[in-house]
Amino acid sequence: MTLLTLHAVRLLGFADTQAVADRFTQEPGLVESQLIDAGVNGFVSHSTFAGTSGWSLSSLGRTEDERLLAEELDRVGARAAVSAVHDDFSIINTGVVGACSAIQLQSPDSEDAMDVLIGALASWRPLEVQLSGLLPRLEGYSERLLGALKLAVQDAAWLTATDRDSFHRVWFELHEDLIATLGIQRA
Repeated sequence: MTLLTLHAVRLLGFADTQAVADRFTQEPGLVESQLIDAGVNGFVSHSTFAGTSGWSLSSLGRTEDERLLAEELDRVGARAAVSAVHDDFSIINTGVVGACSAIQLQSPDSEDAMDVLIGALASWRPLEVQLSGLLPRLEGYSERLLGALKLAVQDAAWLTATDRDSFHRVWFELHEDLIATLGIQRA
């Protein structure tokens, strides 16, 4: 089982083989084989819900993902750097959570939400550059966040929708990636 395949399932939550392969640009046939093996080992399960089939992580798979992530972190000596970035991210995250909540609740504060999200992206970019030099799998979040912001100009659903790579969905995935990498719980 490779880290990238198992970690992709964790980040995506429930996804088909192609989506798991696409998350870290892996070959779908290889990923399918790895997912089948992971299923045999009890790390993932395949199910169908409302006409959609996909893979999800078991609690044993979550433990294995965290073990593999800890090995990766120690191998490249990046624990202190990721921890420091997570601390900075946590400060930025407070604003993002508030902005996304305002958008979802259509509160008066939602008028400033786009500015908050643009600022969050600007603050995240140098942190991503710093981390992706150590852990290349963390590269690409800025590009995805920017893409969501650009699409949100025409369709505000790109800010918080759950059915697409919206700003909120990508940000949530980024947060999960950071806490999983550090082996900590979401605050």
